Amino acid sequence: MNEGLIEKAKEYTLRLLKYTGRRPLYIICEDSCSEVSRLLASWFRDKIPGAKIYIAKGKIKNQAHDLIIIDNNKEVDIIDPTVWQFFKNKRSIIMGKTRTIGEAPHKLTDIYGGKWKISERITKYSKKEIIKLERVLAKNIG
Repeated sequence: MNEGLIEKAKEYTLRLLKYTGRRPLYIICEDSCSEVSRLLASWFRDKIPGAKIYIAKGKIKNQAHDLIIIDNNKEVDIIDPTVWQFFKNKRSIIMGKTRTIGEAPHKLTDIYGGKWKISERITKYSKKEIIKLERVLAKNIG
C-alpha cells in the first residue's frame, strides 16, 4: 500500500476521533478500536476496490483490541487506526506486512503479544450501520 493512502487513512482516523491536540491520542483511543476499525475498513473498501478487508481481534493481557488486515493480492497490510493505545509515540497506523492472510495473526502476536484471530470479513455497510458506528464512537470519545 502506498504511503499517500496510509497518510490519508491516518487523517481520516484523526477526524473520526475528533483529534485537536488538546487530549492525548492514547486517551481518546480508549474503548474506540472496534468502531474506528470498522469505519476505516469501510473507507478502505472504497479506496481499494477488490481488496479483501478483515477485522483482527486480539486479547492482550485482559484487554481486547480490533484492527484491520487488508489483502490486496500483492501483500497483506496490518493497520491499527488506534495504535496509540499501545504505542503512544507511533507516527504511522501501518503496523506491518505479511505475504499471506494466515501469517497476520502470528505477526500481530510478535508486535503486541497476546492471542489474535481474524474475526470477520468486512462487506459493505449500510448508511444506517455507519451512522450507528459513528454514534457509538462519539459517545466513547466524549
